[in-house]
Amino acid sequence: MKLALVVAIAACGGHAAHPVERDAPNDVTLYRDVALVRQRVEVTVTAGASSVTAHVAAAVTGQQLVVLDRGGLDVRAIHVVEPVVPIAAPAPPPPADEDTDAAPGDDSHLGEPEPQPEAPPFAPPTDVILDIAAPHAGAYAIVLAYTTNRLQWDADYTMTTTPARDRAVLRGAIAVRNTTGIAFAAAALHVIDADLGGWRTRTAEHLATTLVGGTPSTTPAATPRDLGVASLVTGETRVEIAGISAPRAMHSVLVYDPIGTKLDNASVTPVRDDKLGIEPAAPTRITESFEVQRDERTSSGLPAGPVRLLERRPDGALGVLGESRLFDAATRVADVDTIAIGTAEGVVGHRERRELTIDDARQRLTEEFVITLDNTRDHEVGVLVREHLYRGQNWNVAFESTKRPAKEGAQQFSMRSSVPAKSQQKILYVVVYTWTAP
Repeated sequence: MKLALVVAIAACGGHAAHPVERDAPNDVTLYRDVALVRQRVEVTVTAGASSVTAHVAAAVTGQQLVVLDRGGLDVRAIHVVEPVVPIAAPAPPPPADEDTDAAPGDDSHLGEPEPQPEAPPFAPPTDVILDIAAPHAGAYAIVLAYTTNRLQWDADYTMTTTPARDRAVLRGAIAVRNTTGIAFAAAALHVIDADLGGWRTRTAEHLATTLVGGTPSTTPAATPRDLGVASLVTGETRVEIAGISAPRAMHSVLVYDPIGTKLDNASVTPVRDDKLGIEPAAPTRITESFEVQRDERTSSGLPAGPVRLLERRPDGALGVLGESRLFDAATRVADVDTIAIGTAEGVVGHRERRELTIDDARQRLTEEFVITLDNTRDHEVGVLVREHLYRGQNWNVAFESTKRPAKEGAQQFSMRSSVPAKSQQKILYVVVYTWTAP
């Protein structure tokens, strides 16, 4: 456990990527499952041997605790005082990519508040007794590092446009719920939108690729996002995300996304079920949506969360146009975000599988799909078709008839097609999954 914690501290760039700022004695990196805390403890001691008591987050154990900086003291032993009454663990937050029961593009749930995870119980901090020896009397600062699941967080966003609907301004914030039993008066905050273990593994893979020429992943791992300095009081603290409010180009688009992410299997070995993604039949609904251009520089490392698209009317009032999610892992390398605002009347889509071939000798699974777009309108329409390679993560699109596919994430890509008035357009693509024999 301690070795894993030290590796995590090193991977986070404790000295290079996330230096503790001069006016921030503490440093907190928020992952999806836990937070990595570097806490400064100031003590005043006499010369020679003595013991001092520090307070760290509730339920921290000796296995989780590392002395990161002794501050000139000789730290001879660490004793973690166990609580008299066991402390209940906080309820885990829902997964970042959790799907709802609504069909893809279904906006019937818009305006309903998202269910929030049950707030963890408040608990007293953990007492840590440090046996130390000081070269001389005076004030010293020790830095302790540990992980805790009592700093939970959620991100949420708004996009605001004008009646022209050609630009949108993004704003976002992270709500941090602190039930550690201590308040961090000033902490340099960072967020990494991944579980600590998975992110550490992806970082190690990237390092191996750099050093020994391993095979790189075509979808990058989550990157750290600095949030500045904030005081995390007991309870909830809302931290605004700075540097993201430059206007982004926006325009209307039709989107056909019949499957969504609910079937995604992150394994390197593809799922072989011949009914997967076929039964029940995919819906035909195409949505009227807005497509908002991403700014790669300002969007880097932004955590996933819900977004509301608002329109500021001429009288100054705000109205809700639509709701969606931004920056999910499934769209990590996308150039645009799409927000549905309703059903596209007169345009429907159909998804049909033409072939499924499993070749165990060559360790290949091949699927062929045809997407049919029917336009009964009296003018041409452009449609963005989003498909999900849900069987596994080792895939390659061997053929695609529009000639301009765009990868959006580890298991997602999009295609664009123009459908003439009162006409039909077909898109054909072939995906090949591969695996390695055990």
